[in-house]
Amino acid sequence: MGGTSPAALAALAAISLLAGLAKGLTGFGGALVMAPLFSFFVPPQQAALLIVLVHAATSLQGVRGWHAQVRWSRVLPFVLLALLSAQLVTHWAAGSDAARMRRIIGACVLLATLPHLSGWRWQHGGRWSSTVLAGLASGAMTAFGGLGGPAAVCYFSGIAQGAVLRANLLGCFALLFCGVTMLLAAAHQLQAPHLVLSALLVPAFAAGVRAGERLSPRLPPRLFDRLVCALLLASGLLALLV
Repeated sequence: MGGTSPAALAALAAISLLAGLAKGLTGFGGALVMAPLFSFFVPPQQAALLIVLVHAATSLQGVRGWHAQVRWSRVLPFVLLALLSAQLVTHWAAGSDAARMRRIIGACVLLATLPHLSGWRWQHGGRWSSTVLAGLASGAMTAFGGLGGPAAVCYFSGIAQGAVLRANLLGCFALLFCGVTMLLAAAHQLQAPHLVLSALLVPAFAAGVRAGERLSPRLPPRLFDRLVCALLLASGLLALLV
């Protein structure tokens, strides 16, 4: 990490800006953009750390606008299960082959984008079994590649829509990424270079989120939805095929 070149740093910052724009437009998707593209410039395991740190650092962005709408009785059990799963998976992910991990992450991005394209919704009614399944999946994917979002989106879209759905997701991600950061710190997996590089990427990501939030009300829903899906599909295919 300490040897990251200026060109690689500029590329990581540009990816962070695009990822923030995706999150600002839709309320999710930042990690889906970052995970496959970051791994071209740093090892996938380190890319996952950067994704977690950047999201944790920006998790309270705009909190005054959404915290009162969060259904914490739904969010907290989900996050606790996700953190348990993340703790179990972290050790396994650390020893995986970098090229194989990049391709797996690319495949996961594509699979996560397809339901969004089709408009499918998981109508589960908040059953406990559904909470366990989605929470464990979200935590595992967060540890594996910083990709806890798709499982959370599938789960929370089955019990809420509109502003409440967005608030639930933002509250969930804030707790999840901050919690995983603490788990990584406790396991001594965070080093000074990780913190420095993530700090350099935070401004670009935060600027993208801010721009996306401002742009979102001005664009027809179909247009920005197609733009974000196109970006996600491109990043997934690139990681899978290159």
